[in-house]
Amino acid sequence: MTPLGVQDLSRDPLDAARSLAAWDRGDRDEAVREALGLSKKHLNDRAYAAWIWAGETPDGCPAWIIPVSAQQVRDMAPRRASEVLMRSLRAAVEAGALPDAIGVLDWHGLALLTLPGLDDEIAGLAVAEAFDPPARGVLVPLPNDVRPDGPDVLLAGPPARMDPADPLSALAEATWSHPLRVALVLAAHGQAMDAPGYPPEIVSEIRRWGLDGSPPPPDAPSLEVEDDPCPRRRHARTVLRRLLRMGKVGAQYHTEFDHLYRGAAPEDRHDALAIGEALVRAGLLGEKPSVGQRHVYLRRDSLPAIHALIDRGETTDPVLAAEWTAPPPTW
Repeated sequence: MTPLGVQDLSRDPLDAARSLAAWDRGDRDEAVREALGLSKKHLNDRAYAAWIWAGETPDGCPAWIIPVSAQQVRDMAPRRASEVLMRSLRAAVEAGALPDAIGVLDWHGLALLTLPGLDDEIAGLAVAEAFDPPARGVLVPLPNDVRPDGPDVLLAGPPARMDPADPLSALAEATWSHPLRVALVLAAHGQAMDAPGYPPEIVSEIRRWGLDGSPPPPDAPSLEVEDDPCPRRRHARTVLRRLLRMGKVGAQYHTEFDHLYRGAAPEDRHDALAIGEALVRAGLLGEKPSVGQRHVYLRRDSLPAIHALIDRGETTDPVLAAEWTAPPPTW
């Protein structure tokens, strides 16, 4: 079998992947990566084809793997990769994904978008409409045995490589936030995420909506959840991140309260459930009785506070702050 070439971009992506040796030997994820690599390699062509693979994470959250690297998402560069990312996000939001719950994971170096709320039935049409001819956006289902997952892509602060002419760049600098975060907050509040320009007063609105960062000092601590020095706060951040990935946002998307200790060691389950109670008291989680069981969900009006805790370990709630055993790792 011969490697894929530019001529294969006119084919159905699934057919192209099935023609690969990796597919024949059962390495479906490798075949998908190879197909995505072809699409990524030719993004700078005038008539490029953005192959987007749709599936679900192990937690059951709708997800797309796009032909853009995780590092290109961090950098929001080069320009064409950023364009493909933004068009993919716009399509996902048009297809019902909740903007302020969208996440980015690193799947073997490629960007994996987690898209709670996505309507699979209209997603393909939304992708096709998001790309202007001669460019094409093509949505294709992942093989059933490929369940994409990976570590979070940390989107903290404005990237150095971003095109300064991009309108999101100025907003990111003004709020010291990653431009992708800015775009998703704009979309969550009914604003265009890729407008040709924004009025100056939008900065104060973005800050009011929860994005108001500041530059890190020298030798700033890691903001990664796994590096949090407080085990209780680390568990709270892990739980909230998992619920976001599962799309448990709003009263119609809920899960059993007892699931909040999943992943905790048996000796830590009491603490884990206590943290769950604190998240409810702090208003980050809402409660919904279901068939006699206690169910919880992420409160939509608390998403800015939820993101602040997940992304930076920050909280302004005294109920939660009283649970921590170490200072937050914030800048």
